Amino acid sequence: MKRPLRHSWPRRALSFAWFTLCFLRALIVANLQMVRVVLFRPLRSLAPGFIQYPLAGLSEFEVVILTHCITLTPGTTSVEVSDDRRILLVHALDAGDPAGVCESIRRELEEPLLAWTR
Repeated sequence: MKRPLRHSWPRRALSFAWFTLCFLRALIVANLQMVRVVLFRPLRSLAPGFIQYPLAGLSEFEVVILTHCITLTPGTTSVEVSDDRRILLVHALDAGDPAGVCESIRRELEEPLLAWTR
């Protein structure tokens, strides 16, 4: 039986480094946004709420890493993974644009994560 073709370890190491840098960037940007919200935005302008983030096609390991990254990023927290592991419930401090929040998670966290794990 043939094993699936996997990336070489140097490529995976570089992909892990890229994922780490992307996460650190997202972390710094989220902290700066949080400072701006706390200092300059009135509370009534915020729209906190729950967002459903699709997890289709992610392995269990990828879901665990993604949920931890979301929770570590200020302004968002992972609440629950559905029983069928297809939906992640995320609470966002400002969920006025749910599609924008999902796109941000996908672009800033999920894509670099998949580049590392696959």
